[in-house]
Amino acid sequence: MSFIKLANQLNRKGDQFIKRFGIKEFHKMASELLSDSQIIDKFEILPIIQSVFNSKNIQHFKNLEFSDLPVTISQGESCFIDIYFWRRRPTVIHNHHFTGAFMCLYGSNVDLEFQFERTKKLGKFHDLGELTLKQTRNLLPGDIAEIGFMDKFIHQNHHQADLTVNLCFRTPQDPKKSLSNYLYSGLRYEKNVDLLARVGRLHKILDLGLFDPDKIKISNDDAINFLIQSHETRSQNPRLLNLRKELLKRVKNEFGVSVTSMLKEHEVMMAKIENDYE
Repeated sequence: MSFIKLANQLNRKGDQFIKRFGIKEFHKMASELLSDSQIIDKFEILPIIQSVFNSKNIQHFKNLEFSDLPVTISQGESCFIDIYFWRRRPTVIHNHHFTGAFMCLYGSNVDLEFQFERTKKLGKFHDLGELTLKQTRNLLPGDIAEIGFMDKFIHQNHHQADLTVNLCFRTPQDPKKSLSNYLYSGLRYEKNVDLLARVGRLHKILDLGLFDPDKIKISNDDAINFLIQSHETRSQNPRLLNLRKELLKRVKNEFGVSVTSMLKEHEVMMAKIENDYE
C-alpha cells in the first residue's frame, strides 16, 4: 500500500467516526488510528517526501502560511491529513480551533503543554492570566500527541532537528472560533479575523493620513491588538507613533498593564529558548 493510499484509508475511518460521534472525541480516535497505522514501520522518509511533492490535493494552507512547508496529502468529508516540514526552531504558544492528533515522522520535537488561568479580562479578545507548564514530552518518530479543542491543548512545539516532519490528522477549523496565542508574561490574545482586519485597516488609514484617530472609536481590543502588531515598529509616521503613545497610556491607566513590558518579557524568554538551538 502506498503512503497516499494509507492516508486516504485513515481519512475514511476518521469520516466514519465523526459522522457517528461528532468531533468531540476525535482527538482520541485520530491518535488511535495513527498508532494502529504503523506508518513509521512501513515507510521511509524519502518515499513520503516524494508522495508530498507529487500531491495534487488542494492545499489547506497556502505555501509558508503554516510551518515551513505545509502540504495536504489526503482529504475526507470531515477530516484531512497534512504533512508539516519544520526547520530547527520553536513555534509560538497557541491553542487550536480544531481537533485531532499529530505524529512525528522524522526528526524530533520537544512539546511543552501549558494551562492558562485567567486573572483579568482585558476585552472580548484579550486576557491577562497565569501560564503554567503542564508537561514536557520528547516526541521521536512514531510518537503521537493528541490535539484537544481550544484550551484543552495549549502548547509550544520545539523542533529540535535540522529538519522535523510531522503528520497532522485533524478536522477543519471551527469557523465560529479563533485560535489564541499566549505570552510567557501572561497575556492571551485571540486572533479574531474581524479584529485583525479592523486593526490592519487602522494601520493603513494612519499611513494614508485620512483622519484624526481621536475622532473615531477605538475599543480596548483594538488598542491592545494595535500595540501588539506595532510593537518595535520601524515606522517614523508621527500619527502612528502618537497613537501608540496614547494607547499605551490608556491601557496602562485602565488595566494597570504595560503591553510593551509584557511583550519584551516574552521576547527575553523566547531569545533564551532560541539561543539553546544554536
